[in-house]
Amino acid sequence: MLSTQTTQKIEQLAASLSLYVYDIDFLKEDERHILRISITKKAPMQNLSSKDSNAVSLQDCQALSELLSPLLDVENINMDSYHLQVSSPGLERILKKPQHYAFSLGEILNIKLTDKSTLQGILHNVNDTHITLLIEQDEMAIPLESIKKAKVIFEF
Repeated sequence: MLSTQTTQKIEQLAASLSLYVYDIDFLKEDERHILRISITKKAPMQNLSSKDSNAVSLQDCQALSELLSPLLDVENINMDSYHLQVSSPGLERILKKPQHYAFSLGEILNIKLTDKSTLQGILHNVNDTHITLLIEQDEMAIPLESIKKAKVIFEF
């Protein structure tokens, strides 16, 4: 429901705070329309060694929300009313889009394939058609089309 121009403006505002837009979703929960913008400090295709270096704080969410509210008030969103939510995508998140994989480089994934087998390994590489998992020192290329479900696994 957002135009490409509005999405780009949202991404620019996030970048002004050293944040990246992970995803933008329109949801409906209990008759409420929600515009959920998920943000991260980790850039796409960035492989960080420290798990804490990409943590999004409540202050990050609040700062971006305050910047976005005036923008969204003047943009044509094609919705009468909605609630804006700015949050992190979460530690153990489902990966649905190719860009989600780009944001998850270096993280441990649990993958269910269309043939019902499962794999777990570190996301080593991503391109438009495949991901590469590092499983016990071996690299395995997996076509995106053969992935039924992928989830980031957080280890404490």
